[in-house]
Amino acid sequence: MPETKKDILTEICEKRRADMDAKGLTFGHAIPEIRERPVVPFLAEPGTILEIKRSSPSKGMIAPDLKADKTAKSYIKAGTKAISCLTEERYFNGSLEDLIKTCKTAGKKCAVLRKDFLLEPDEIEISYKCGCDAVLLIARILEENKLFTMAERAFDLDLTVLLELREDSDIEKACKVLEIAEKLHRSDRIILGINSRDLATFKIDLLIPLKLKKRIGNFFEKKNLKVPAPRIISESGVSTPESAKFVGSVGFHGVLIGEAAARNPKKAKELVKAFKTGAANDFPANFYAFWKKLAALIELNGSSKPLVKICGLTQKEDAVKAAELGASILGFIFAEKSPRTNSPDDADKICEIKKQLKKLYSEGSIPVMPLLVGVIVDPASEHGLAAYEMFYQGILDGIQFHGCGEYAQTFAGYPVVPVSEEADLDVLDDFFASGFPRVLIDAKNISESNAQGDVRYGGTGKCIPERIVEKASRKKILWLSGGISLENAAPLIKSFSPELIDVNSSLEISAGKKDHEKMQKLFKIINENSK
Repeated sequence: MPETKKDILTEICEKRRADMDAKGLTFGHAIPEIRERPVVPFLAEPGTILEIKRSSPSKGMIAPDLKADKTAKSYIKAGTKAISCLTEERYFNGSLEDLIKTCKTAGKKCAVLRKDFLLEPDEIEISYKCGCDAVLLIARILEENKLFTMAERAFDLDLTVLLELREDSDIEKACKVLEIAEKLHRSDRIILGINSRDLATFKIDLLIPLKLKKRIGNFFEKKNLKVPAPRIISESGVSTPESAKFVGSVGFHGVLIGEAAARNPKKAKELVKAFKTGAANDFPANFYAFWKKLAALIELNGSSKPLVKICGLTQKEDAVKAAELGASILGFIFAEKSPRTNSPDDADKICEIKKQLKKLYSEGSIPVMPLLVGVIVDPASEHGLAAYEMFYQGILDGIQFHGCGEYAQTFAGYPVVPVSEEADLDVLDDFFASGFPRVLIDAKNISESNAQGDVRYGGTGKCIPERIVEKASRKKILWLSGGISLENAAPLIKSFSPELIDVNSSLEISAGKKDHEKMQKLFKIINENSK
């Protein structure tokens, strides 16, 4: 039997344990006998945590010449009120010396987190003496009793615990830590962190924190915990001001930014400002709501089968049938050249559809309340403006920017990238970096028979070549459209495990009119061929 490869988190902990046995809990570093600075409240207000980070297992060397004190000074100048200092030596090239220098530089101006894979209660006191104001405790790597002992030790020293969660069992542990904090009158010294990077695979998904945040809320409500609502931050995955703004806008108390700040400290100010702008929450209530609702749908759907978007809807009965079968997103096209377009005057019709779906959902007649999305190709056209107006009024939940990604806005929805060759996938990276958690790929229109060859239009009935789909699936979470039918849905699902499939023309009797029997067969195929 070949040896099972360990995930990187297990490997780090095992190597760290061996180093602790050989060098002691201070890893051979001299630390102060007593703490030399007052404890600064950690992230008392919403804000950023900028990280002092030289390298990582996923990225290799990030900032090999980084000086902890100099970087801390630049972060404080950028306006952050919290700094994270990595002290793990083997994989991140940090040290307790870095922590001591960072804390000395921070003084009373900024709070400092010791970020490491802490395993023993005595490490809490060592962290305190080095001057930090908060310690990271990773629920996944700590047995319950040890976690509780370490958290209580931190609270006794007036340190904040940043408790990182990832799995359901972590939420159970978090409940007990919150109860300990409340008992010790330290509820202001506990923050929950959700890492968008899976430490086992290092893949990043900005919706993971939103999904788990929702799960935490549901769990706490079910348990009827008698503790204050915890502050929750998102960790990792933010590399641009746009993505920092996104995290602030969807309701997180803070964001931990590592690589992007460490690589280029001069850009730290932009990241801090962008998060604060998002967290200010001075935009309409439906802005960014699409992503919160989507995260809830993904969480409810699970990972065994894809979400289904039925697009090209023009009739109420078709929308209701799609919802009854389990569609998660319903697409209403607003594009003048499309044979499936809705009229700019169709607000009442779509409003009535939404009311009917809400009624059916409240009665339990449909499994989920689907999201209603307006599909546009030109935001400035009469059709595009009509869709925007329906979004502003809350009739539509979001906008799909089809082939007009330069106008796509995260607060409203997601872009679609028309694809016919590998080079077309390059723009995906730009969209993901810009803070879009999801991007849909569709077959590029190169046929004069479809909207006169306008590449902004879908509905081609053509599939994206499999080699290109495979490459796209390795970039990020796959949302797939283009020629999906009863004949190829099963192999596409089995081969690429898309999170969402978008189906349109293959389910029609005529343009804009769905065949209910075909829709039923599609959902049967999906259920039979999912993991």
